[in-house]
Amino acid sequence: MKFLIMISMVFVLGCQDKKYLRIDTEKESGSMVSMRNFSRIFYNQEGKLEWKLKGKESYIYPTDNRTIVYGFEFYQYENGKYKSYLTGARGEINHSTKTVVLEGDVNLKTEDGNLLKSETLNYNLDDKTLSTDSEVLIYSDGTTIRGKGLRADRGLNKYTVLKPSAVTVGGTSPLKEK
Repeated sequence: MKFLIMISMVFVLGCQDKKYLRIDTEKESGSMVSMRNFSRIFYNQEGKLEWKLKGKESYIYPTDNRTIVYGFEFYQYENGKYKSYLTGARGEINHSTKTVVLEGDVNLKTEDGNLLKSETLNYNLDDKTLSTDSEVLIYSDGTTIRGKGLRADRGLNKYTVLKPSAVTVGGTSPLKEK
């Protein structure tokens, strides 16, 4: 009888609702899933690498169909070959509209050595275009352009600075890898 009472006590105490506590305070509230050291890789149908996404923290909102990534790092490839590297302090990916909004210390480096710096950047994943209304700084083969606002392709081969404020033309860029 004592044995049955003891088993009943263990069963009753063990079946109480558990309360889960988050040890760290989260930067984003309401997410269904949060991960540290997030990484995702995508290959096309031919098995060639198309992109890699990494982040220090990510928060997934399945009902809103969006993901927020802190420490955003996005590597793009074409036919398995490196094309560009895009970083930002915070990136919000909207899976429905296929757009990425980056904020904070945004940098883009292309295979050609072109560099873009801004505080915000919008990236359309469907048509692979970049845009911002923020201040931008572009380094391209010895030429530096400063201004406000940008419309560009992802490789910075074709771009328009909406309100240029300074242009410096020089020789080969010291930032370009040899």
